[in-house]
Amino acid sequence: MSGRQARYMERRIEAVAALLLLAVLLLVVRVVDLQWLQKDRLLALAEKQRFRQYSVDAPRGTIYDRHGRILAESIEVPSIAAMADEVPEKDYPRLAAALHMSPARLARKLRRHKGFVWLARRIPPTQAEAVMALHIPGVRQEREWRRYHPLGPETGHLIGFVGIDGRGLEGLEHSYQRVLAGKPGLRLVQRDARGHSLPGGIWVRQPEPGKDLRLTLDATIQSIAYAALAEAVRAQGAKSGSVVVMDPRNGDVLAMVNWPGFNPNDFVRYRPEQWRNRAITDVFEPGSTMKPFTMAAALMSGRWRPDSRVFCEHGAMKVADYVIHDDHKEGWLDMAGLIAKSSNIGAAKLALDIGAERLRSVLLDVGFGRRTGIGLSGESPGIVPPPTRWGPVETANIAFGQGIAVTPLQLAAAFCVLANGGRKVQAGIVLDRPRAEPRQVVPASVARDVVRMLEYATSPEGTGYKAVPAGYRIAGKTGTAQKPDKFGHYGRKRFMAVFAGMAPADDPRLVIAVVVNEPKRSIYGGQVAAPVFRKIAESTLPYLGVLPHAKPEPEWRLQAVEASELPPGPMNSALGLTLREIRHVASARGLKVRVHGSGWVYRQRPVSLADLHPGDLLEVWLHE
Repeated sequence: MSGRQARYMERRIEAVAALLLLAVLLLVVRVVDLQWLQKDRLLALAEKQRFRQYSVDAPRGTIYDRHGRILAESIEVPSIAAMADEVPEKDYPRLAAALHMSPARLARKLRRHKGFVWLARRIPPTQAEAVMALHIPGVRQEREWRRYHPLGPETGHLIGFVGIDGRGLEGLEHSYQRVLAGKPGLRLVQRDARGHSLPGGIWVRQPEPGKDLRLTLDATIQSIAYAALAEAVRAQGAKSGSVVVMDPRNGDVLAMVNWPGFNPNDFVRYRPEQWRNRAITDVFEPGSTMKPFTMAAALMSGRWRPDSRVFCEHGAMKVADYVIHDDHKEGWLDMAGLIAKSSNIGAAKLALDIGAERLRSVLLDVGFGRRTGIGLSGESPGIVPPPTRWGPVETANIAFGQGIAVTPLQLAAAFCVLANGGRKVQAGIVLDRPRAEPRQVVPASVARDVVRMLEYATSPEGTGYKAVPAGYRIAGKTGTAQKPDKFGHYGRKRFMAVFAGMAPADDPRLVIAVVVNEPKRSIYGGQVAAPVFRKIAESTLPYLGVLPHAKPEPEWRLQAVEASELPPGPMNSALGLTLREIRHVASARGLKVRVHGSGWVYRQRPVSLADLHPGDLLEVWLHE
């Protein structure tokens, strides 16, 4: 071999050696990189390929009524899921048939995803068993939670419902989402060398159940109210209705119902407007149920007393360019008569005398124009016009419930003020939740006087006599409100029939507000809403342990005393006296007496005994 060839061979050997050395160096660098520099990343990648993670829902808290009866609970149900890239296409038709869906729809679901995908959620157990019996790779059964409401439509508006993702969408389920919702868990599923998921899994974080809610609601009273309201709305051909039942002593809501209802267990069958809890969202003009608060404002002013009288203009009175009418053409009425006869003119005169500012202040104090703070989303504050919009006509109208708008809950809460001796307690729906401190917004003496007048309004002389269940004393007020059109004009075709009151009148355990929207067969609150009150009260009071009396003594017996105890001084009213007491008074004054009926006096003519002289005729009507 020549020297030239030797040098060439030597260079080739050196080059190969250099390449080999470089390869070794690169291999060392790569080993260092993989073993040390990228160790954590590669381990994580390996774990990711070996495991897949997915979220597992936690059960929501249970909702109970005040006695521990379940109103909403989470029930474990099967769902079918898949690792989309593991399901063989040849099995699509079999799987689709078992899932009751088309193969094309199933294919779209699986091809849109590479990892975990829900195929059918919250299905019957028999269907889930049929799917799993196919033993299709990548398909797995998961346990989910379905919300169940045992009372169905009776509590639908109040409790609400949850969506497919487990979030509350309406009612208490929505308002208390953070309380009821649990914390989801996290689970890892291991895969084999071919990428197929293995049964079981590893919990990274266990699901944490949501907290329970115990409501002020009484499921029995809720059912009673729902049945009574449904019967009335159907019988009257009305558009809808609402009822709120409260305990006036503490503001607890015992029942809140609307009709028509909807079934929260199958809410998708209903229109969204049917989900609305109209007892808190919808406002209406309360009509004559506003008069007790006008009366309270008048008595609080000091300008009017319970025995004051007002001239009611025989049924028509002009205020500015507006004429106010009464259904009954009355002359002089005392304060109890004004409420019993439901005189718009009398209420307007009281309001115009005391002034808009004083009336508005009382209405705000009892809770109109403000949310009750019950803690339900969607609650309306109602409408109490600002002071700049209170002219004489507006003041007169608001006195008898036009030009102001309230919710059924607000109306019930305001009547609780009167029933509770003038103390305002905050309405509540969840037990053991903090509420505002009660405060005195109406003097106790004024509240008592107004309640007596409301009891007289449910006597045979008043408009609310159909609200009285046998054996109980009731205090309440009817309302028949015209519904304004979109231009604010009042017609004679659309009305709200209303009754709000308390029972028993001498020691109220219940306040009930009944609103029936656009009744067709009768429009009057005394004919439509008052009987609903009676049906609820006559079932609920015995349930609460408040038993009827054989002959209840009505509170409108304002002057009821034994004849031997009658005061020697002048008396202006015979209301509430017995026949023996009437004869005693008549004899002492030298009056003639004409008697109708038996029991206690609920009506007299003339209105005041002060108008009578010896030899005059006193005519009285009695009722047991």
